[in-house]
Amino acid sequence: MAGVVGKTGHGVTGLEAGMRVILGPDLYCGQCGYCRPGRYIPCQRLRVAGCQATGATADAFTAPAGRFHAVPDSMTDAQAALLEPLSTAVHAVRMVGQLAGAAVAVPGGGTIGLLTVTAAVRAGARAVAVSDPRDGKRQRALRLGAASCAGPLTADPVPAMRETPGGHADVTFDCVSSQASTAQAIRLAENGGTVMVTGVAAGDVTIPLPVIQHRQIRLAGSAIDVRQEVLRAIELMADGAVPAGELVTATLTLTEGAQAFKQAASGHDVKIHLVTACPAAARAAIDQGRATRRGRDREDIRLNGAGRLISRR
Repeated sequence: MAGVVGKTGHGVTGLEAGMRVILGPDLYCGQCGYCRPGRYIPCQRLRVAGCQATGATADAFTAPAGRFHAVPDSMTDAQAALLEPLSTAVHAVRMVGQLAGAAVAVPGGGTIGLLTVTAAVRAGARAVAVSDPRDGKRQRALRLGAASCAGPLTADPVPAMRETPGGHADVTFDCVSSQASTAQAIRLAENGGTVMVTGVAAGDVTIPLPVIQHRQIRLAGSAIDVRQEVLRAIELMADGAVPAGELVTATLTLTEGAQAFKQAASGHDVKIHLVTACPAAARAAIDQGRATRRGRDREDIRLNGAGRLISRR
């Protein structure tokens, strides 16, 4: 979700009207046994904007100030709106540890899968193999840095995907999390590899536990992100690592929301963006904020370790 601050609440610092921002959608409580030591992702009372809390299918909404991140003016709205899924991919890559020189496999060439390809390549993976049933997504994966792609509908993709890294994948990011993709990911990880579950599963899947034990496969899960990963995503986007045109395949208005969801369900598109007309109050805030910041260099935005704006030059 990318937008513009219209107004801030009492006592809010680091944000001001007219500032372009993205929202970290994970709204953690900050008080439970996980949040207190800084482990926000497993928060016992976690809500997600757009699911358990109001999200971007509205002209305007409120959210805790600490969940917003400043966006450089040089970044387009399309790029800014990709920062959250990119952060999710960056988090998954960070969760597996060192990727430099590693062989990587990615079942699933959707938004998260393609962004995981980018994040893995930037983390130093020596070869990335991707499987997806749609040729258009496989071609995008190749343009984003994948070494090879396979189509799972015409033949078993595992032998070809294992051939690319020369044996097996050190790390497999399951970006689908279906029964078929999970089975594929475990086969790709033999022997001694890691399977990182990154896609959102629609339901339970079964796993070959004897294979995981005997082949010493590590199975782990990854979800959403933390602040340092958002900052890394901003760096990658600003560096040109993610061409928005490869990911955003359709842009519709908020009033076309039903069509957008139907179109997304078809599987032909990668990322569909919904845009809304800027309300008058937000437009006024943008103009006022830009006037206030005139003469400042918005490109030199300094963020502290917590991701808060501390100064501009």
